[in-house]
Amino acid sequence: MKLDQMVRNVYPNLMPYTCSLADLPVEEMKQALGRDQVYKLSFNENPLGPSPKAIEAMQKSLQQLNLYPSSAGEAVLNKIAAKEGVRPENVILSNGADEMIILVAQTFLEPDDEAIIPEICFVQYLASTHLMGATPVFSPMKEDLGIDLEGALQKITEKTKVIFLCNPNNPTGTAIPEEDLKAFIARVPENVLVVIDEAYHEFADGDGYASSVELVKDYANVFVIRTFSKIYSLAAARIGYGIGQAALVDAVNHVRPPFNVNSIAQAGALASLDDAEHVAASRQSNRIGKELLCKTLDALGLPYLKSQTNFVCVDTKRDGKEVFDRLAERGFIVRTLAGYGLKSSLRISIGRPEEMEAFVQAFKEVMQN
Repeated sequence: MKLDQMVRNVYPNLMPYTCSLADLPVEEMKQALGRDQVYKLSFNENPLGPSPKAIEAMQKSLQQLNLYPSSAGEAVLNKIAAKEGVRPENVILSNGADEMIILVAQTFLEPDDEAIIPEICFVQYLASTHLMGATPVFSPMKEDLGIDLEGALQKITEKTKVIFLCNPNNPTGTAIPEEDLKAFIARVPENVLVVIDEAYHEFADGDGYASSVELVKDYANVFVIRTFSKIYSLAAARIGYGIGQAALVDAVNHVRPPFNVNSIAQAGALASLDDAEHVAASRQSNRIGKELLCKTLDALGLPYLKSQTNFVCVDTKRDGKEVFDRLAERGFIVRTLAGYGLKSSLRISIGRPEEMEAFVQAFKEVMQN
């Protein structure tokens, strides 16, 4: 079989998702390391788990697995719309934020198009651009590793169709100030779509950050992506959503598969949106854990980026892979950032306060020896 004559031309630019140690489920990490206790601080997951209300609703939904779910997820759309101050026709559901990024690429990108992507950003933007055969154009980062909006503007050409932004950004944790983002969007041509990924929106609490949902009301070329994977802790259920003006949402709906979000995920999302206490508890747990980690990094004299998320990007001033390996030997799994050119940096997810207590002790042992 001559596979190279059968697959699409974009095939060489696409790679299957392969799992390194940091990507494995906890039980598989235990097997790989031969340990009974492993602390997974590599995937930016909410360590508190889903809302008890969500678990109850999802368990109840299991009784109707023989029935197809609502194709569009009207009940979830209505609840999100009410929460965000938009109309249901401004909201669209997806199988996690990843699928929403792919749907946007499938809707708007063609082989002759360009998509602008910050150099240090979520990798799905690049993968989705390659999927459509479009050309990724990387915009620079600031010296402090914030997203350089002026640099992104300078990359716009006649071929630019989409600009991807992650705010707060993964893997740096930094946020774009509201006023800077407003000024940026005002200068972007109307025929260029600005996609703003707000996966970590619910954790942001400073640096002038504000959601871009309000900008959707004024700009037809702004599309916001959210997920239930992070603060709502429904990562395994796979449910996300997008918010944009009705015409934009309708365009994405043209390529969205029917029944792309299952009924269990929809039930969990509905219940999660009703549990403000669980969200508040998740924020508080994250705040405590992050403060402990940053206090430790300060004591060790290690530079780190001020994070508006549930993770912290730290420069270990050493070979990041070496630090990763030594932490793994102790049962702590974090994320190396060498793939972004940050060879001495690690991204450390925030676990429960007691998990962070254990982590900082192990981290101090590694860094002081």
